[in-house]
Amino acid sequence: MATDFSEHSERALNQAAYLAKRVGAELYLVHVFKRPVYIPGVSSRAGPKILEWIHGFKERVRKRLVALGKEIGRKGVKVHPILKEGAPLREILKTADEISADLIVLGAPGRTGLDRFMLGSVAERLARRAPCPVLIARPISLSVEGKRKAA
Repeated sequence: MATDFSEHSERALNQAAYLAKRVGAELYLVHVFKRPVYIPGVSSRAGPKILEWIHGFKERVRKRLVALGKEIGRKGVKVHPILKEGAPLREILKTADEISADLIVLGAPGRTGLDRFMLGSVAERLARRAPCPVLIARPISLSVEGKRKAA
């Protein structure tokens, strides 16, 4: 389950947790941190402060990921939080391969029209390149208990 902590990822996580509980699977909860672009030489004094900010931000993201994993874990699903750094598509694919994933679950923001055509989406590219089936969550989700929730 790839998450960016957005609303569409939350809906996808509910579906992933529901499926994992139903089939007795473990859930690998993956977040990919994409490091901001830093241009050396722009400000030699800013470098250490930027690195300090990045480190603090990554630590907050890691804690958020662990907390989310614990929340799902309380619903009876074994969760493994994983924080990666890099390009989301590449890191999700690499993680799926490393853990021999049976299914990848993620949410999609629902772009349409020109925005979708110009930008594409990680979900669409992942579905084409994944080593296993991909479930792209829609706006209706299931709770771990199996009840439908309106989006």
